[in-house]
Amino acid sequence: MPDDLDNPPPSFSAARKFGAGFGVLVGVAAFLAIVLMANFLSARNFRRISLSDSRVPPLASVTLQVLAALTNDLQVTLYFDPDETLYAPILQSLRQYANASPRVKITTVDYQREPDKATETQRRYNLTPNIKDVVIFAIGERSRVVRQGELSEYDTSQLLSGQSQAVKRKSFTGESYFTSAILTLMESRKLTAYYLRGHNEHDPTTAGTATGYGKFIELLQRGNGLTPFGLTLSGTNPVPADCSLLVIAGPSTPLHADEINQLNNYLNRGGRALVLLPENSNSGLELLLRTWGVELGDDRVTDEAGSREGSFIILKNFGDHDIVRPFGPTQNGLVVATPRSVTPRSAATAGSDSPQVRPIASTSASGKAIGNRASRQFDPRVDKAGVIHVAVAVERGGLRSVEGGFTRMVVVGDSFFLDNNMIQNSVNRDFAANAINWLVDRPKLVGIAPQVVREFQFNMTDAQLRSVQWILLLGVPGAILGFGLLVWWRRQM
Repeated sequence: MPDDLDNPPPSFSAARKFGAGFGVLVGVAAFLAIVLMANFLSARNFRRISLSDSRVPPLASVTLQVLAALTNDLQVTLYFDPDETLYAPILQSLRQYANASPRVKITTVDYQREPDKATETQRRYNLTPNIKDVVIFAIGERSRVVRQGELSEYDTSQLLSGQSQAVKRKSFTGESYFTSAILTLMESRKLTAYYLRGHNEHDPTTAGTATGYGKFIELLQRGNGLTPFGLTLSGTNPVPADCSLLVIAGPSTPLHADEINQLNNYLNRGGRALVLLPENSNSGLELLLRTWGVELGDDRVTDEAGSREGSFIILKNFGDHDIVRPFGPTQNGLVVATPRSVTPRSAATAGSDSPQVRPIASTSASGKAIGNRASRQFDPRVDKAGVIHVAVAVERGGLRSVEGGFTRMVVVGDSFFLDNNMIQNSVNRDFAANAINWLVDRPKLVGIAPQVVREFQFNMTDAQLRSVQWILLLGVPGAILGFGLLVWWRRQM
């Protein structure tokens, strides 16, 4: 049978074409399904590995525990100017929170370029028009505001020593404040702080005067979630039963014996107190503090290794305590004005029920406690020299014989270091926040250390700078153009 060479059979029949097309379609669908499944699994089971030396530290275990305990959606609004220096680290940190918990929802509002969203944000959270660059945390109708100024620690050592007017940002404290804000929103208990008045204490009602305590009160409210009230103990008025924290800030006239008795009763039933008594404070609390294991010196503390022109003392000798442990050895120290010595009494640890007193801030080995107020001259026969304690933490409780549970106090031989003029210096504000957290049983927030800010500096001569400019302006574009011409020439051959 002769072959029909002029009419060969078709190589692809209609059935073979359909089969080939169907196979390609199935392959594409299978590939897409694999991609979708891989993305689905990786979105829920992922691990981030940073290839940068300046990688973002992982969230602290305390923060992860707080996020795991969220039962409601947490709305986080970054009400910020994107051109601000802190915008990038804040957004990066908040994304870590969102990655750790699906309940964290992040919204960014650029108040300069998005006026409608800015107005809506101000209305929703009752923000005044002058409030800018804040992070707002909200659960339901409750909200907390963290300000930009709270999120950095600054290196003021050169400024305080008179060497330079420059102040550099040394660390980012966002996680500590963010986690504190979240926990405050989650807490069911309401914390109340009472501020003792009637003895010429620092004025807590204004943030405008240098020695006022308006900024400290704002820290109590916004940074730590306590509702502050004024308190007078005249007559037989006791410390209110709902007092979570009692603040005694620099009284200069003596307390009455009945008032001191009320304070002692409050402490005996498990009270918490922040006691700030500077040099020359004529409060009459010395005997009360002595019964709680604290010896308040009638002196003035100096430290040649940490002072500038006798105006300030920088305390860098921190004890092993939750309040000051996050500061570490690289911090600038606590800046105090006119401190007096605050020393644990040796008899304080004699019995199991005795208050446990631990130094938390002291001078260097060159410290001195001078008792002669008139001459201000050190007398080695009566004055103390060496490491002088200026702040202590007192704790008693947890034993059957102690009524009311744990009693806690922080006693500092200065009060001006937290006034409106000095609270922003160095770690002063963080010291106050940590002390408040410890006093009201929030130790978990104290241990979140700040993230160190790294700086990279390039020093180039004028000739090197011109060389780099020529390379970037001509060298790189010229190399790309030359490679393109080479490819064109080869194709013409």
